[in-house]
Amino acid sequence: MLFLPLLIYFFSNPSFISAKALPRSKTTSTVKSTPVSSCVDVTAKLRRNPNTLVVYFSNLGKASNVQYMLSYQSNGVEQGVGGSLSLGGENSTQRELLFGTCSSGVCRYHTGISNARLEVTITTTAGKTLIKRFRIKV
Repeated sequence: MLFLPLLIYFFSNPSFISAKALPRSKTTSTVKSTPVSSCVDVTAKLRRNPNTLVVYFSNLGKASNVQYMLSYQSNGVEQGVGGSLSLGGENSTQRELLFGTCSSGVCRYHTGISNARLEVTITTTAGKTLIKRFRIKV
């Protein structure tokens, strides 16, 4: 019971309450980078059935080269698929990256997928190299 009167006393007496603004941190950057979003737009969406990662690329007119690499572990074994885009005048395209393998029209899907990551490397028409990384939760 003694606690409640003390609490009321502290909050009703403004001399016990004080607030101090913290100094703002000064941030300066000496390195300028071009965000990927101002060049090629890349989005990735996971389709559950079948286990496929669909990667959408748009605004490709500002790129001279685009490469992608999906890496993941399947039951502890490192797996991956990679490729590049043919930039033949298209402004947008998509790629479907399978968590598994296909041969002669038969696909086998990997199980126990973990640590899935997508890395897209973009070379702009100005010669800059930009990298966008995604973590994929499967």
